[in-house]
Amino acid sequence: MTTATCELTWLKYLFKDLHICLKSVILFCDNQAALHIASNHVYHEHAKYIEIDCHVVRKKIQAGQIAIRFAPFYFQLADIFTKVI
Repeated sequence: MTTATCELTWLKYLFKDLHICLKSVILFCDNQAALHIASNHVYHEHAKYIEIDCHVVRKKIQAGQIAIRFAPFYFQLADIFTKVI
């Protein structure tokens, strides 16, 4: 999620230079634990090995620059090639 957040931030700056206004970008993730840790500060203290990456995502969420949503497995087309359903 951190890499995607950094890429989305870069794209937002690029669009800003091109005079295209984006208020918020939605980032979809299939890991519910990662979504809870990124969006809720309380879960951070229960997670043992949280790196700086989690703080980057949390700051972008709190600033309103990105929004995170859960993506169930049936919306992930790439999983067709990697998992047997």
